[in-house]
Amino acid sequence: MSVSEFTHILEIVVWPIVALVAVGVIRPHLAALMAKSKVKLSMFGQSIETTLPELQQVIEEQAEGKLTEEHIKYIESLSTQGVKDYPNGIESAERKFLRPVRNSGLIMTVPKDAFLGDARGVQLSALGRLYLRARRRRL
Repeated sequence: MSVSEFTHILEIVVWPIVALVAVGVIRPHLAALMAKSKVKLSMFGQSIETTLPELQQVIEEQAEGKLTEEHIKYIESLSTQGVKDYPNGIESAERKFLRPVRNSGLIMTVPKDAFLGDARGVQLSALGRLYLRARRRRL
């Protein structure tokens, strides 16, 4: 093997190693910057700036710590499914399950503003989409 061939092979092998090391070094800094990035919310004529982790904490507190992994899986399914239809209405047991998720503002009823007992479906709210984005970034 000549020196030029060895140099060429070394160039091919070193480049991916340098790239992987660079990504490993930079990634924690990018994650820290993303965690500190601000989200501006406007509600009822007021504007609030917050971070996605703070927003996630607010949502979890609003649900009174009652969001389980089953709730998370349910809202994740809504992010891909869209509207979950309940053509015959939402049964009592299902309403009990959905109440903390609805109370936290992560889902909304169809038709909008209907009581869970009167709803014919539920879908992910804008706040629910933000919550899932914050959760995915944290994982």
